[in-house]
Amino acid sequence: MRAHIPTEGPGLTDGGERLPDETDDNIWAPGAQDGVLTHHWGGQADPGTVERLTAALTEAVARHGGRDSGPFDALYETAREVQVIALVEDLLAAVRSSGIDPRDCYDIAYRLATEGRHREPVKLGIALLGLFDAGHHRDELMTLGRHDEFTLFAAVALQNREGDGAEADLWELARNVRGWGRVHIVERLADTADPRLRNWILREGFRNEVMDAYLAGIAAETGGLADALADADPDDELLDAACDILTALADKGGPMQGLPAYAEGERATTLFLGHMSTRARELRHFLAVHELRAYAESEWPHLTPRCAEILDRPLWADLARRELASADRAAFFRANRVCEILGVPTLPALLNRLRTVDPLDNHAWFDAARHAGPGEIDEVVALACELLPLADIATGPGTETGLGTAWAPHTCLDFLLPELGRWPGRGVPLVLAGLASPVVRNRNMAIRALDGWGRDAWPAEIRQAVATALTREPDDDVRTRLQALIDGREVD
Repeated sequence: MRAHIPTEGPGLTDGGERLPDETDDNIWAPGAQDGVLTHHWGGQADPGTVERLTAALTEAVARHGGRDSGPFDALYETAREVQVIALVEDLLAAVRSSGIDPRDCYDIAYRLATEGRHREPVKLGIALLGLFDAGHHRDELMTLGRHDEFTLFAAVALQNREGDGAEADLWELARNVRGWGRVHIVERLADTADPRLRNWILREGFRNEVMDAYLAGIAAETGGLADALADADPDDELLDAACDILTALADKGGPMQGLPAYAEGERATTLFLGHMSTRARELRHFLAVHELRAYAESEWPHLTPRCAEILDRPLWADLARRELASADRAAFFRANRVCEILGVPTLPALLNRLRTVDPLDNHAWFDAARHAGPGEIDEVVALACELLPLADIATGPGTETGLGTAWAPHTCLDFLLPELGRWPGRGVPLVLAGLASPVVRNRNMAIRALDGWGRDAWPAEIRQAVATALTREPDDDVRTRLQALIDGREVD
């Protein structure tokens, strides 16, 4: 971790995110598994697991300092087998009431946190360090906390600090993470009274690489969004933040409660639309107002005419067409979304982006296939055959998950194949590559496409490929679907 701290700026340098226990089939982004568990799991820790880990810790502490390393090794291996986040509260409660020698417990915690080569023992070590004043190991926590896998544990441990330095440490750490770590820390800063920190949360701190909706409500409440928008002339940075916060809150399908949980939601929206009536000039403004109109139609009907007036202005279509030429991915897809809303065709721009900017942009492939009509799908297929390394994809069936940058071509194929189901007999080379891919999802998507075609539309080479695929398939579920496909039965 220390070797990958940049001289300035957040995060870690290249290679720093890959932990020593990382495997290529890991499907979770750093901190994601723990983040999903803390936010969307309502279960309880397994008492037997808590008891087993507590017993291992008690034994390791009791025999700490001797020549026998067995108890520590046993604790380490026990920690490797559990998901610490699921039982940490119960474990710490057991430790507090156990009468374990604090000094020996500290030494073991420090060793786990700073020498462990597997993430769960390191998390256990950090959690145990949280029983002690963070001033003794503040630098170690600040270092480990820069990795989103450990930020939550480091943040909790940092809060146990004498004096008033804990909040400053959390703020510093929050600025140095962008994923689940940012989510966890800002949640713990929601009650801050520091006006500088509240302003940072409002303008920047809510942004993260997971989903802004996790922190949008905190930004609105803690940052005082409605009061900030009451300013007669708010700066552009604040309006951009308001765009993103209100867009996230208006999403009824988001992970949090959204606008219904924000007491000042209607006031903030009204003030925001008032500013947009004279200052709406960017596509992000259009998209924010578009989302707010969808929400207002059912909740605040009196605001829909204001939204409609802004959205019906003639500037948006021309602006979106110009932005389709942008090489910046975020700008391009904002323009693509606005064009879709306004009914402006974007297939030529999508294909041009794939040719000239990024041939492995899976979302561009998805939108290209989705927007293609009967006279255009062959052009999409031809470009995919030209740009995607189909021979490198079709290396034979396996059990790969296909996640990560090394599998980018396979992911592109994943996004293309379902749409081919609408076009019987079109895209045969792509379907053949999918059937022979080592990635399970590719093969499932190829089966879905062929099911959409119907057996009568299968050319001879497809019939042969499906029969061959059945004999080679290593995955029981995929084999069942292939057999159903061949038999003409419903494919699950």
